[in-house]
Amino acid sequence: MKEKYAADNFWQKFLDGQDDYEAFSRIYNLYINDLLSYGISFGFAEETCRDAAHDLFFKIFTEKNRLSSIKNPTSYLFRSFRNHLFNIQKRQNRLSPDFTFETSTFTTEITILDSMISEEETQKLKRIVEDLLKELTPRQREAIYLRYMQEMDYEDIAILLNMNVNSARRLVSRGIDSLRDKTLSMGNESLIVLIFLLAAYIKGA
Repeated sequence: MKEKYAADNFWQKFLDGQDDYEAFSRIYNLYINDLLSYGISFGFAEETCRDAAHDLFFKIFTEKNRLSSIKNPTSYLFRSFRNHLFNIQKRQNRLSPDFTFETSTFTTEITILDSMISEEETQKLKRIVEDLLKELTPRQREAIYLRYMQEMDYEDIAILLNMNVNSARRLVSRGIDSLRDKTLSMGNESLIVLIFLLAAYIKGA
């Protein structure tokens, strides 16, 4: 949450014209790796993701005066990045005619575990959780990624995934419920605790 606060602060400074280059550089450094990971999770090549990210940041810097109404940089950046990815692939004729982000496969590496469990168990549990996530729908995986790894609130997730807030909540909740049911059947105590922590977190959000 500290990073989100910092991003909001630098974004406002950038829009207000306070230390333009410094604020812009901080925004870039805070988001570039997350945006690349997000694009790669959809199966896009890293080079394509970098092109899309650089196009986006160039547009932001050169068209700053048009962004005064944008108060939430995280939601804006992820949504715009998706659009840039789509446009690049479309220009290069690399997309099937019926491609949509909603139906594409979404895969991700689990990083939330790093702060919850010991290093010794991290790699083992990561592999297990990643295998479990593969059994969820692509939309559930993406929503869980945005909620827990990008710390987006449900309003932002709803905007990004083009749905209402209640649908975004249900999407994440059902994904967590599915993970919890599967871990209970596996009998892995560490994993069960992790999933229940996530479940408790979501209910208190």
